[in-house]
Amino acid sequence: MDVRDMDGNPGIWEKLRWSELSNKEKELWALLGWNQYLWDRNEAPPSANKAWRDLNYHEQYAAQGLGFSEEMWDGFEDE
Repeated sequence: MDVRDMDGNPGIWEKLRWSELSNKEKELWALLGWNQYLWDRNEAPPSANKAWRDLNYHEQYAAQGLGFSEEMWDGFEDE
């Protein structure tokens, strides 16, 4: 598996441990500032609190690669 299809449901990521992510998924999440320590403790990096327009090019690339659209990113509330 390369990157799983979240099928419009960004909540799928919250159900997964870092060890369950593919290498590509880890790479994309890392571009957003995540690492195993933060992920497994559900401690969000600064990018999680940014609006889409405030994400840099690499962060937007990673978010899109993970299946986020601008609307989905801006509307998602981490639980």
